[in-house]
Amino acid sequence: MAEERIATDVLIAGGGPVGLVAAIELARRGVRAVLLNDKPETATHPKANAIGARSMEHFRRLGVARRIRGAGLDDDHPTDVSYFTSLTGIELARLRMPCRTDILRMARAGEGPWSTPEPPHRCSQIFLERALRERAAEVGAELRFGWKLDAFREEKGGVAATAEEVPSGRRVEIAARYLVGCDGAASIVRRALGIELEGERGVVRPMMGGSMHSAYFRARLDASWLRVGKSWQYWVVNPDIRSLIIHVDSRDLFLIQVPVPEGVDRRAVDSRDLLHRSARANFPMEILSTVPWTAGHSLVAQRYGAGRVFLAGDSAHLFTPTGGLGMNTGVDDAVNLAWKLAAAIRGWGGDALLASYEAERRPIGIRNVTYAATMATSVGTVPVSKAVDEDTAAGREERARLGAYLADHAFREFIIPGIQLGLRYAGSPIVVADGAAFPEDTPNSFAQAACPGMRAPHLWLGDDALYDRFGPEFTLLRFAGSTKGDAIRAAAARHGVPLSVVDVPGDAARDLYGADLALIRPDQHVAWRGSADPADAAGVIDTVTGVIPGAAQHAMLPPGT
Repeated sequence: MAEERIATDVLIAGGGPVGLVAAIELARRGVRAVLLNDKPETATHPKANAIGARSMEHFRRLGVARRIRGAGLDDDHPTDVSYFTSLTGIELARLRMPCRTDILRMARAGEGPWSTPEPPHRCSQIFLERALRERAAEVGAELRFGWKLDAFREEKGGVAATAEEVPSGRRVEIAARYLVGCDGAASIVRRALGIELEGERGVVRPMMGGSMHSAYFRARLDASWLRVGKSWQYWVVNPDIRSLIIHVDSRDLFLIQVPVPEGVDRRAVDSRDLLHRSARANFPMEILSTVPWTAGHSLVAQRYGAGRVFLAGDSAHLFTPTGGLGMNTGVDDAVNLAWKLAAAIRGWGGDALLASYEAERRPIGIRNVTYAATMATSVGTVPVSKAVDEDTAAGREERARLGAYLADHAFREFIIPGIQLGLRYAGSPIVVADGAAFPEDTPNSFAQAACPGMRAPHLWLGDDALYDRFGPEFTLLRFAGSTKGDAIRAAAARHGVPLSVVDVPGDAARDLYGADLALIRPDQHVAWRGSADPADAAGVIDTVTGVIPGAAQHAMLPPGT
């Protein structure tokens, strides 16, 4: 029997980055949110180690970007990705990437491939989760770490759930209007809904496929085992072993990812042996934690929810981590869903708004999973001959071939502004299309565009980014001295839709957005644009908030709820 009964607007199962972002988004809007996480603390074993530019843009808006930027590597630590025959061997290829100080300077100067105030940041999930947990508590989310979701059922107008404290067994009943499952690959929520994952499972490759071993370790940073030039990632590629070693900090914390040798029980893997083989040297280390995992997944849920229950993050899609897209796709899921839940709870979101979550995010999940799989195949199956270590003509030829291939691969995997910033919600039911053609969706290059459905283009306004001037919900941008937009403002006011108006000076901004007016959603995507007040301003507001006249009740909520 439950010892406590509580009521909330949204119950979130899972306290990783995705669940914490959802909690922050909701709580900062005054929406009651209860988060359950079965572990007593945030992550202690590094998993994701790359925070994408789009995630950093969200963290900037949520008031936590600076805190996250201060974690991880030192300001001057290069974020190069390098490939070697061993950690004491020959360098095959190197993708040079700037340190934290330089990449922020470049972003401010408009240099490089990242058209954003928040370029990518190399930071382990262990630091990210701590910062997000602190922020979630600051904005008033109720965080119950050490509690697990036990069961739930949908009722008229809400969800009834039970949760259990680990390990005391104390139970609580929770009445919520909505449930969000951010509870990972083995999602209890997804399984209870009977939703399957579709795609490829456990594709076996020499690297980044099949049974994998992850070890978090401490070792003094010296040339006895790490003789190669300083990087963020060190890939070892030779006929004996393939592995990836990542700096967790700039001092003595590292992570190794390595395939489990054939015929070895994953529970009996010797982390020290794999590290010594990767370095081709014996050196002292302290193994802090190990985690077995399976690479080679490229899976997306058939549906992103049912009724009043939704899926986000790893419960909705599973990636092989090449490209660093899994966690970052989940963060964007949480942002997309949370503002829509808040709008529904506050009464200005219509019936089609929550249905648009799956319509918008599932195609992005498929897109990103597919790209990650392509990169896993690219780096994981490249052939390596025994000559790679030889001081012979054949050895030099093999190293040149392999180096050229890996240099090209590194660019394709890590310089991906198109993947991170070029996402678009083409055909979304809550976007007012204007007939403009979307730019080509290319992973390794990106040109900003304000076609409705795309991320709002970034530009600097003095010391501020344009993003910094957006309001917390919808924002109407008026460019180059335009005094239009009264019809949009009036329609929003009549419908109770929170709307901020921002006047943006200069022709450059107007040219970038291609119109005198642009309506920006709470998640910084363009909802509508035009050079005059729309003839049917009420229809525009109805569309972008999911209150579409004549539209059927959306499939995820049964009639009458």
